[in-house]
Amino acid sequence: MLEPKQLTNIGFDHIIQNLQPFSVYGDELRRRVRPYKKDEREKLTAELENVKLLAKAFERDPASFSPLARALMLLKDIRRSLARSRETTLTDIELFEIKRFLIVLESLAAACAELPAARELNGVEIFPMTAALDIVDPDGMRAQTFRLPDDSSEELARIRRERKAADIALRTASPDEKDGLSAKRTRLAALEENEELRLRGEMTRAFAVYSEQLGKLIESIARLDFALAKARLMLDLHGCVPEIAEEAGENEAKLVLTDMVNPALGEALREKGREFTPVSIELARGSTVITGANMGGKSVAVKTLALNAYLAMAGMPVFAKEAVLPMLSDIHLLAEDMEDSRGGLSSFGGEMVRFDAILRGCSENPGALVLLDEFARGTNPHEGSALVRAAVRYFEEKKQAFAVLTTHFDDVAVLAPVHYQVMGLRRADESALASALAAAEERSAGELLSRFMDYGLYRVPAGVNPPRDALRICRALGISDGFMRFVHE
Repeated sequence: MLEPKQLTNIGFDHIIQNLQPFSVYGDELRRRVRPYKKDEREKLTAELENVKLLAKAFERDPASFSPLARALMLLKDIRRSLARSRETTLTDIELFEIKRFLIVLESLAAACAELPAARELNGVEIFPMTAALDIVDPDGMRAQTFRLPDDSSEELARIRRERKAADIALRTASPDEKDGLSAKRTRLAALEENEELRLRGEMTRAFAVYSEQLGKLIESIARLDFALAKARLMLDLHGCVPEIAEEAGENEAKLVLTDMVNPALGEALREKGREFTPVSIELARGSTVITGANMGGKSVAVKTLALNAYLAMAGMPVFAKEAVLPMLSDIHLLAEDMEDSRGGLSSFGGEMVRFDAILRGCSENPGALVLLDEFARGTNPHEGSALVRAAVRYFEEKKQAFAVLTTHFDDVAVLAPVHYQVMGLRRADESALASALAAAEERSAGELLSRFMDYGLYRVPAGVNPPRDALRICRALGISDGFMRFVHE
């Protein structure tokens, strides 16, 4: 799957940072999120169904989730104490934390009982553990403190009575009496500590019977909290729950994303007063080529596709109007110079080594999404074009992956059955563009030009070569006629 640096580059970290679980348990799942494996479709669809259920319920009545949120925020991480309860005697502090957790759990279970959506969730069951709480709260007061009561044993009651009497006597004792009383009090304190240790041992052993069940309940709490965080983020950023298609033949499987966006890139654009252009694409196994000028949005489309495909495979909402994906065996992205100086490889050599590893991976585990952004750009145009054409033919013949290649080389798109182009300047008003650029300062011309660009993708008939947008952009920017007349189209 994608490497950490690539995940940051496509905007995945931005999504993770904006997820806001209420509990430490949900937050741990947030930090450990990973794609589901190809044979885990049932688990993935169950998780996505949970997100959908919670999103509908939260959108309908967000206030009804407030008691649940408050209880989740009060939960502390007691898993280390649970493990220790099966091995040794717990301390007063550990028993206090467990008692407090079980008290909060009663509120959490009551809040869940009020939410029909919570009761319908897959693999999530939240319930109070009264028997376990009674063990660590023997007086039944449900106070947010922990102290063994005097009646825990006759011996403890006797020792505490004698120690209290010694304390009272010390306050009024003469100097000659104080040494003896202090020694007695010290002895009683040691006896009290030993008796409390014995009683805590009994309490720990009685509680340990429930520790495994409580551990599984914590897993349910984490799953509920994490799914709720995903549902809230989906509503905030106008995403959707992807549909994970059932297994189909290699020529039938489709990957469809309609009007997808990239929230990280969208936020960066809004800071500049611009909006992200939604991207739609439909892929089948084989080769798909995307063409357009270098500043025309091909890389943005690839990053947006990589992000949303990865999110879907990780049980997350995707940021699109509609999304249907098969279970992907892997996601490969080759989008940057792969220089490996330690191995003595050039950037081109590193790129080819990575590409060969991708080919082997696709052969061993068919059904991956392969994204090649300006593949073979690190060598001369003649050989680079030959390599890209070979890649298009290879993926189309093998049908082992959903392969997407962006390129500006001629005679590549005609080899692929599916060809998308970045709209670029084709819809721009020529006179308005010319007037705006004429009035712009030189340093802002590029920024102004980007405002006229349409970064959306549109599908073009097979056999059509990419337009020569680079020359059109140069003319729009007013590049010297003295130079442009030497350019032969």
